[in-house]
Amino acid sequence: MKTVFKSALGLVLTLGLVTGHAQKKKELPVLHSNVETITYVLNNTDRNPGWRISPDLKPDRLEVECKQKVMKVAFVTDVDSVSFQVKAGDTLQFYVLQKGREKALTEIVGTPKNVNFTKKYIKAHKGKSTVEIPEVHELANVLVALSTVGQQDSNMVDMTTPYYKEVMAYFAPYKNHPIMQVVNRHITKPFDNDSYWYYYALKMNACAYVFDKKGHIRNEGIIRKMGFNNQADPMAANLALVEDFARKSNFRAFYQKHQPYYGSLLQTYRSLNPMEQMQTWLEAKFPTKYGSYRVTFSPLVGGAHSTQRFEDNGFGQTVMFVCRAEPVAQYNAKVNEMLASRVVFTEIDHNFVNPMSDTYIRQINEVFSDREKWAAEGNGTSAYGSPYTVFNEYMTWAVYSLYCLDTFSAEDNATFLPLMERQMEKGRSFIKFGAFNQKLLALYKENPSRSIEDLYTQMLAWSKTQ
Repeated sequence: MKTVFKSALGLVLTLGLVTGHAQKKKELPVLHSNVETITYVLNNTDRNPGWRISPDLKPDRLEVECKQKVMKVAFVTDVDSVSFQVKAGDTLQFYVLQKGREKALTEIVGTPKNVNFTKKYIKAHKGKSTVEIPEVHELANVLVALSTVGQQDSNMVDMTTPYYKEVMAYFAPYKNHPIMQVVNRHITKPFDNDSYWYYYALKMNACAYVFDKKGHIRNEGIIRKMGFNNQADPMAANLALVEDFARKSNFRAFYQKHQPYYGSLLQTYRSLNPMEQMQTWLEAKFPTKYGSYRVTFSPLVGGAHSTQRFEDNGFGQTVMFVCRAEPVAQYNAKVNEMLASRVVFTEIDHNFVNPMSDTYIRQINEVFSDREKWAAEGNGTSAYGSPYTVFNEYMTWAVYSLYCLDTFSAEDNATFLPLMERQMEKGRSFIKFGAFNQKLLALYKENPSRSIEDLYTQMLAWSKTQ
């Protein structure tokens, strides 16, 4: 990885280092690319390979958290790179020119420190896992459920429950509220990439907000922005409208009335998802360690899951945004645990797999460059646009198979693993997952003490032959 990165940064000399608070728009730098998905790197070490060039956004904005006085931000393509020095309050612009397309005006905004883990917070959360249905997060999911696309997209919204019917009946009189016009303007089509980016930004960032004693919605300030870096915070942009919707619909009374229901969901979730057991297994296999795990869900979420990790003051916290857990009558207790735990495990282990994949980025880009071999179009696979993201999705699910092998009986594995492989291949269109998973399982069975680095090397070598 280091060799590739250094050669790419060598190209910075042709564009120079861009600094300053008020960058002049005259002669903006132009970054050239032959591919749509490129990488940005923070302080030479934090690589983020999933940046998609978007000329239509005008500007395409990246917010950079300034954890120190000056942050170095580099954008790297297959043929070019450019580097910036960014401070909190800076707004710096440049163009990205993908071959055959119009220039994309791209903007870097330096923001204040995002995460504030105090000694008191660390003491309260270190070594602990929490499961929650936060109030403002539930409000954000109500907005999605009421939206035009929310009533069509079963991955965003679970429409199968009595609770969903209650939500739709109770909030129907407010479906034309101005905040709904905003949501409908941004969530425009089912299984649409841009719509999903907004959806994730809305519900994930909502977890940073609480109702204060006067009923106003405010940012709690512990983690100020919980969504992905490539999207702005819709809550911050529309706070007055969201607050007005909550007040006029009497959302807080609805939320309080359903506390017994939420409590039952939390109890079921904890019974089917032994978080500490998963954490212990992952931390024994990977070099990465986290101090706390936080699971956030809504009974309205379908299958759209995500995760983020945050660090400050020597403490790391991983947050998973998932759906509720529910036992399936036809399976025994252990298979139900496997079915439920898979959802959160494959979000948790992104925080272990992704950092490991960063050290194999050159091999991954080479081996998974022919995306059609690994992912058919449809069922949301367009969200995995780079070799890195495709490989990580294969690996996170396959690593769960290893956890199952170590944790459950051969009989229960024989029931569950084919279900998971079929879901990945038929349900999610990752068409070689079954073969990939069986190869990883075979390697692991040969030697369960084999290092994760060795498994990566072996799996990339095998994948190259496919």
